[in-house]
Amino acid sequence: MNQRQCVILQGGKDWCKTASETLLADYDISQVLWLAHNAPEKSVSSSQKKAQSQLGKEFDAVVFDAIDEFNPDSLGALVGTIKQSGVLIIYVDVHSHTSLSMQRFKHVISKFENEYDHFHVIEQDQNLPTLTLPNINPTTNEVILTDDQKNAVAAISKVVHGHRRRPLVLSADRGRGKSASLGIAAAQLLNEGKQTILVTAPSLATVDTVFEHASRLLAGADTSAGLISVNGAEIRFVAPDVLIELDLKADLVLVDEAAAIPASMLEKLLQKYSRIVFSTTLHGYEGTGRGFAVRFQKILNDKTPGWHHYQMETPIRWSKNDALEAFSFESLLLNASPVDDDLISDASADQCQFECIDRQSLVNHEHDLRELFGLMVLAHYRTRPSDLQMMLDRDDVSVYVIRYQGHIVASAWLVKEGKLDDGLSANIHAGTRRLKGHLLPQSLLAHVGMTTAGSLNYQRIIRIAVHPAVQQRGIGRQLLTKIVDQAECDIVGTSFAVSNHLLTFWLSLSFKPVRLGLHQDDVSGSHALMMLNPISSVGKELCNAALQRFQQQWPHLLRHEFKQLDAQLVITLSQTMTQNEVILSQWEQQDIEAFAYAQRGFEFSQFSLWLWLQTNISQPEFKQLTVQQQQLCVMLIMQQCDWADIAKQLGFTGKSQCIIALREVMALLLRINKPHVEK
Repeated sequence: MNQRQCVILQGGKDWCKTASETLLADYDISQVLWLAHNAPEKSVSSSQKKAQSQLGKEFDAVVFDAIDEFNPDSLGALVGTIKQSGVLIIYVDVHSHTSLSMQRFKHVISKFENEYDHFHVIEQDQNLPTLTLPNINPTTNEVILTDDQKNAVAAISKVVHGHRRRPLVLSADRGRGKSASLGIAAAQLLNEGKQTILVTAPSLATVDTVFEHASRLLAGADTSAGLISVNGAEIRFVAPDVLIELDLKADLVLVDEAAAIPASMLEKLLQKYSRIVFSTTLHGYEGTGRGFAVRFQKILNDKTPGWHHYQMETPIRWSKNDALEAFSFESLLLNASPVDDDLISDASADQCQFECIDRQSLVNHEHDLRELFGLMVLAHYRTRPSDLQMMLDRDDVSVYVIRYQGHIVASAWLVKEGKLDDGLSANIHAGTRRLKGHLLPQSLLAHVGMTTAGSLNYQRIIRIAVHPAVQQRGIGRQLLTKIVDQAECDIVGTSFAVSNHLLTFWLSLSFKPVRLGLHQDDVSGSHALMMLNPISSVGKELCNAALQRFQQQWPHLLRHEFKQLDAQLVITLSQTMTQNEVILSQWEQQDIEAFAYAQRGFEFSQFSLWLWLQTNISQPEFKQLTVQQQQLCVMLIMQQCDWADIAKQLGFTGKSQCIIALREVMALLLRINKPHVEK
């Protein structure tokens, strides 16, 4: 198989375009993708912003203009669309560039020029290289599998035909035919008589290749977006959150790009379906499978110890040891890894050093950069090459690390926000303006209604990671404590997809919750929680006001926007709040006592119970109840969930048993904390 090629053109844009047309003179223009201005007629063209719309296609050549704009995610995506013998042409500004990420990119280019024959760097007016033309293969519908793909398909089939609860993890770098193998296996299973294959992924577009390959093998099937039907059987796409929520039966569930789905959701799918395959890309512009492997392997070992793993190695569109793939890995740090566990296994917080790291030093010391970025890749499933570019190039970003014996074992990235002028702040508060960035002041202005929020200085923590080998040793706490102690701003804040575990961690560091986002994340199904730690006196004043408003609105929000919020999370948040004690009238006290000690109907007592519980849920005495009792109070009284949902989640037979249990809980709470009565 012929090697793919790369040509770096360093010069003016007009010369780069002319040189590209000369290089590609003998290519089929309809098989060339241009991400550059003034693309030739009949070629395929796209903006860098929309480059991912080309995924799933194949090209003989890609022309990428990195002079006016350089989107590293788009470059990483498009490298995988280039066929064997194909070529990637990149325009690079010949003049010195102030961008640290571009400095590093050029350094990697120089390295590859010296190491690979198929890698050419041409300055303006130099002689152009002679390219190897792509192979012209006749179009055929015949499906020819590599040995790797045959093994993958067999492993998927075994999940269905073998013992239950033996899930498969299928991993590969891009271009190994992983998604195609999923589609081929799904089609074969339907041809064998299986009825339902469910496919899930972060988005429907992610699994286009799965459905394309499945449809090729299912003659006479009806196909539409995310659905293939044939003889009463089907392959159907279902979004992860919907798949968790609905009771759908399936012979097999295929989870593609599992690394881009939070482990908490994957665990629910693992518990729900006994025959399931998790597929993930190891090194990808869209995220990484290595963090997935670390996080999810623990769950698999615990829940399904008989799970299997198969890693696909053989590329199907280019040769092994491909220079272009190696270049994309190194230039975009797709293969960055944190320090090996063995080198830091003895680390403790008192042996570590805190440092605000200079970004120029990261460019000069590739080893540090790889440890730092590799740590973020491992910890955050959505870390992309654009995050590397952002971290290196933005002057408003600060990078803090904890080192052990020189190695980076923890890191936090912060961005400066705020100091907005009064007119802009007023427009944001009124809902007529929206800025890019400045998440904390904008949310406090637009959502919380704090009219003075724009004038303050903020430091927002946008990334934090602690190496898995040294977690639970106080190192993350040490990192954040140092950052807050030396912060020169009014408020240090953060916003993250909330979970009970993360909320407890941030609360322990004196961060206060001031807003819970109304909408759930499409992939994680979690709400974003904003937490603040005030530094200055004006910061404390603003934080207290925002916290008070959140507490006032909390009981109302639980009945409407947060009806489905996890009850344990509701309790943890409620316990942080200082609710004004509700003084009950004589009638309201009578309602509560008649419900608890007699047989007064729940519907006739509900409002009084709701008033009373607003205060009680924030008291330490509420935690004396069992977990089931606490959750019953939250779901039935505070969130007013459906009876069927409550019974299902808490293990009751129905409404009657829920009512009996609630009467017992109310009687217990009355004994613990009898309500005050208005005389």
